[in-house]
Amino acid sequence: MSKINIMRDASQLTVAESCDPKSKLVLGLDLATTTGYAMAYFKPGGDPVKAIKPEFLGQWDLSAGPYDSGAIRFARLRQFLELLKPQAIFYEDVKNASGKANRAGVELIGAFRAMVCTWAEENNVPCTGFPIGTIKRRATGDGAAGKEEVIKACNSLFQTEFDPDSYTRTGVDNVADAAFVLLLGLEQYGKGL
Repeated sequence: MSKINIMRDASQLTVAESCDPKSKLVLGLDLATTTGYAMAYFKPGGDPVKAIKPEFLGQWDLSAGPYDSGAIRFARLRQFLELLKPQAIFYEDVKNASGKANRAGVELIGAFRAMVCTWAEENNVPCTGFPIGTIKRRATGDGAAGKEEVIKACNSLFQTEFDPDSYTRTGVDNVADAAFVLLLGLEQYGKGL
């Protein structure tokens, strides 16, 4: 099975307009080369769980090809944000790494985070991150839970049908994390939207 709901071109992203003018488009992100995203139209006072729907979950491909500059990753991320124009952004806040490969990955994620936060600042959009342990704890009750448990919790709470055994090939772990990042954001800041 290949990656689910993955798009490289921002113009492929279609988002239905909300029928309720009081609702706000809110975005949850698990930033990486394949960024997991979760979008929701949320009305302050609404139920955060019911706002998160499987059809608004997916992945953005921010990889660079052999003939691309490394900056293409950031240009694509900015294009997605410009197209969506979310009114609040929440993201997984990765801070630590072990091993050389992980440090490089954390540096790239940090650069993506800087891009998102800069875009949010320039557009007067609230933006905040949640630590990995907090996300896992909200999903499963255990801040040290494995990816499979978070995916199963996503299936249970948001009615998704992600296969927890194939996450290394499909990337659904990033999508599940993004859904719980969005849920945390809506639960903690939804009334202020």
